[in-house]
Amino acid sequence: MWAYGYTDLPRTGVGPLGAQSNGAALIGQFYAERNRVYPLRAPVMSVGRANANTLRIRDSRIAAHHVRIERDGGQFVLAVTADDAPTTLNGSELRSGDRRTLTEGDLIGLADLVFRFTDDHGDGVLGRLWVVAGVHRGKVFRIDRPDYAIGRATDNDVQFPDRSVSRHHCRIHKNDQAWWIEDLESTNGTILHGAPLQAPVRLEHGDEIATGFSRFVFQDGDRPLVSLRLEPTPPCN
Repeated sequence: MWAYGYTDLPRTGVGPLGAQSNGAALIGQFYAERNRVYPLRAPVMSVGRANANTLRIRDSRIAAHHVRIERDGGQFVLAVTADDAPTTLNGSELRSGDRRTLTEGDLIGLADLVFRFTDDHGDGVLGRLWVVAGVHRGKVFRIDRPDYAIGRATDNDVQFPDRSVSRHHCRIHKNDQAWWIEDLESTNGTILHGAPLQAPVRLEHGDEIATGFSRFVFQDGDRPLVSLRLEPTPPCN
């Protein structure tokens, strides 16, 4: 069982978020975290299983304090702090105490979990999905291609591990400078503007989409989202 201690959205309140979208980041490359954005805003980002880490990963394969990512002027340095947990950079094994300067596109492997480093994730980003309710509440997913699939199955670009979401639930794609969304014959439907989709519909900046119990807001490019609020977490039964 694994979970994360870092969140991209404010827990409460409303405010402009466009300025929060740019800068260095790690992009998740594995199952339910695929294409998730982890901004590297702090001068030092610690990654590991212990609660004190900036990015906490509750997975038995991850060391309590696995790596650090340090800002050094205009560069970012990966420092290995684990003694006995696998760490790789672009497939090459690293040892405790090793330090490597990161460059655009580098792949960091922590056990079987892989992250891609980007030093300015505003470049090449076509849009983002800001999740305000559901299993990914508080997370942001990056759209860097003109065709994105969303659903429960692991082959989706954004995976929602939620039984209320169909295996292949909906698709977002860009055509002739416009974004479109279509339902893929999902069981519970895809809701836009409070109505289920019956055919592909043009998707606008700031639109809220519902798939099962999950809701997310679409950001077109780096245009600011002036109002964005997390929905309350439902009480446990």
